[in-house]
Amino acid sequence: MKHACKRKAQVWSLDFIVSLVLFLSVLGPLFFVWSYVNTQSQQQIFFERTENLALSISDSLVRSRGLPEGWNENSVSVIGLANDDNVLNSTKVSYLFSMGNGDYNRTKAILTGGYDFFLNLTDINGTVHGTIGSKDATRTFMPIERYCIYNERITKLEFALLA
Repeated sequence: MKHACKRKAQVWSLDFIVSLVLFLSVLGPLFFVWSYVNTQSQQQIFFERTENLALSISDSLVRSRGLPEGWNENSVSVIGLANDDNVLNSTKVSYLFSMGNGDYNRTKAILTGGYDFFLNLTDINGTVHGTIGSKDATRTFMPIERYCIYNERITKLEFALLA
């Protein structure tokens, strides 16, 4: 009598454990790499957006007349300090520093859309014409320097968003 042995598929617990360990040893590092790349990508996007914002704001300050063109502390909707390209209007500069030191939150909302900022205007002799905010090396993000003419002198406008 021939006895036919029929083989059935069986899962051995040792085989299952070995395959699970191999699967997880490949999937685990893959997950961490994906998470790291995703985080780096998000940080790069934030960095680029913030850099563009800082450049745009500083460019607007030294090249634009603002809105309305003859703005004052009460009527301003877009802050621009220029009479001509890189030539600052002393009245508008005075308005800005008066606003920034009087109602920083309103100035912050108009100028940066809500980001804290630091702004300083210093001529080449070291005379400080005005400062808004405090320069904190631990919070400074995207420092920008622009050179322009103010009161017929070369002047450095320092602008930085604060993180």
